[in-house]
Amino acid sequence: MVMATSTPVRIEPPPPDLETVKQRPPEDDTTAAWAFVWTLFVFKIATLLATFYAAAGSMDAAFVMIAVNWFWIGIPMFAIWGPILYQYRKRRVRRRRDEMMRAEWMLE
Repeated sequence: MVMATSTPVRIEPPPPDLETVKQRPPEDDTTAAWAFVWTLFVFKIATLLATFYAAAGSMDAAFVMIAVNWFWIGIPMFAIWGPILYQYRKRRVRRRRDEMMRAEWMLE
């Protein structure tokens, strides 16, 4: 009985096309992520309002919902204060950089 032997053949992938190599800008990913987070937040608030309505507006239900869901307020706080604090810090750093450049080069 004769066994046929073959040598392994390496198959090379085709060279990358420039159109496929281009990547999306990173802001597309962050926009999609924030859209997802805000969608979750809106549905969470809608669910809380529907639950409060179904509980006939009882204060006991309101206290339980506040106790269970208080941490959800962090999402809008982060979404609002994050960019504001970033812009404040960026302007403060740039102002400090300008002061240091003026001091180094003795510009007035």
